[in-house]
Amino acid sequence: MIKKEFIEKNKGKDRIVGRPIRLNKVRLEVKPNKDYAELMAFGDWHYGHPQARDDKAKDMLNWCLKTNTSILLMGDLIEAGISGSVGDSVYKQMLNPQGQMDDMIEILQPLADKNLIKGLHSGNHEIRITNATGIDIAKVMAKMLNVPYLGYACWNLIRVGNQKYQIYSQHGSGSPRFKHSKLKKILDQMAWLRADLLLTGHFHSLDSNRTTIQEIDFKDKVVREKKCYACITGSYIGYDKSYAQIKSYPPCEIGSPKIKLSAVKRRIYISY
Repeated sequence: MIKKEFIEKNKGKDRIVGRPIRLNKVRLEVKPNKDYAELMAFGDWHYGHPQARDDKAKDMLNWCLKTNTSILLMGDLIEAGISGSVGDSVYKQMLNPQGQMDDMIEILQPLADKNLIKGLHSGNHEIRITNATGIDIAKVMAKMLNVPYLGYACWNLIRVGNQKYQIYSQHGSGSPRFKHSKLKKILDQMAWLRADLLLTGHFHSLDSNRTTIQEIDFKDKVVREKKCYACITGSYIGYDKSYAQIKSYPPCEIGSPKIKLSAVKRRIYISY
């Protein structure tokens, strides 16, 4: 009875335990002497994979730490090779999943301590463990870091100054081979996701596209144009002896996009 009363009293107040949140509300601070805030979408490190570029990934995270740049974690942070996984990572990975998770928590803790991690997604590699055991390792990492757990996909309402940005972030799925087919897959999603920015991991590319839509402004009763962006958020897997090379995919691109969100007008700038 006491447990039931506790659950009812605290229902909806915990952003980590239970279901992933559907709307992640975030306020980003404007950079000193600038008119914008900066956000990095970081994922697909595959820590523990023998071809993972740990040096590049750590450099990027250290840059966020030094510059106080906020970060969304896009999933596949660890390799998480287990028995039955697609491919041979269970035999080649440098650490077992427990060691990978322990190291990742230690690496990310300084960013979490400065409140720079604005959300953590699970990826298909973390979900390997969920499918095999029922344990959501991404949720465990989010709870240990005390950051919002965003599940596989989530809406984000991001405020910068007086501006509001609708950002849909997701790990992504499927296996399109070329940049244009990867972009097409997420651009097709824009038909039902009216986001200012759609962020997608998984595809191990760095690319973005801008489209313009028209919509009615019900407040002012006029037709306005709105720029919408789709962005693929990169990876940290080297090419030689990798899965991509074996499957005759193009080389993977190392890095993460840096996103500037204007505090003055609703404008988005993406750089790599």
